Formats: sequence, structure tokens, C-alpha cells
Amino acid sequence: MDLDTAANLATTFAVVVGVVFGLAELRHAVRDRRDHAAVDIVRTVQTQDVRRAVGRILKLPDDVDPEVIRSDPALHEAALAVDSACEMWGSMVFEGVVDLHTLDRMVGGWVRGTWLRLRRWVEAERAANRNPNVGEWWQWIYERLQADPDPGKAQGAHVAYRGRKGR
Repeated sequence: MDLDTAANLATTFAVVVGVVFGLAELRHAVRDRRDHAAVDIVRTVQTQDVRRAVGRILKLPDDVDPEVIRSDPALHEAALAVDSACEMWGSMVFEGVVDLHTLDRMVGGWVRGTWLRLRRWVEAERAANRNPNVGEWWQWIYERLQADPDPGKAQGAHVAYRGRKGR
């Protein structure tokens, strides 16, 4: 092999290695950006008011009668706060801003729990307002979480991720 051919091969190899390295770094940067966005979104939505609202809703039985929600202004306000948070999270997962399993690890338990308690209320609101969009992303994210839960949900993170340090 002559010197020109060797130099061309070395240059080609260097370019390929550079492109592969660059793509790997880009992928890492995109994942970091997505993870930071997920944490920021959850932190922004998960205020003390929303936490109190979730606590109040989780004390209700599953499939609570919609009239129970409608007849209690504080409970109605709590339901609206939870609906608003879950709508945002569903939309953010759909748009790819937040990873489904990341959301599940952070707030998936109470997204599921509040949906189970308030789904009749959501359906009643859809009918009363003739608006199929009420709670649409909340229902969507609930269904996605049920279909593809984070592995830690079945056993608990302390078992599913035993021995794993994380990222």
C-alpha cells in the first residue's frame, strides 16, 4: 500500500470515528436535556397545592360518584388541580418531552390512583359539557402507564433495581 492510500484510509477512519463519537455525544446530550426537562416539568406541576389535592383525591373510593365531587367545592377544586397536572404530563409524554418510564417512576402511582377514583367524574364532565377533550391526556397517560409500566412498579424499585446505581 502506498503512502497516499494509507493517508486516505487514515483520514477516512478519523472522520468515521469523529462522526460516531459526535453522534454518541449528541444522543447523550438529547437524553440529558429530556431528563432535565422531565424533572423541571414535574417540579413545576407538583406544587404543594397539587400534592394536597392528590392527597384529598386518594382518600376517595374508586369510581366515586361524580355528584360527590360536584357538590363539594373544595373537592371539586382538588379534582380540577389533579386533572390539570395529569393533562400536562400526558401531553408531555406524548410529545416526547418526558419519557413514560421516567414519569412513571416520579408520579405514576398517583396518576393511576387518582384516575381510578375520578374516571366517572371525568366521563360525566365530558357528557355534561359535550366535550370529549375533558381529561383526554389524563386517560391517555393512565392507559399508557397500565400498558407499559416501569419495571419497578410491579415489585417496587427497591427490588426491581436492587444493585443498580442509576445513571
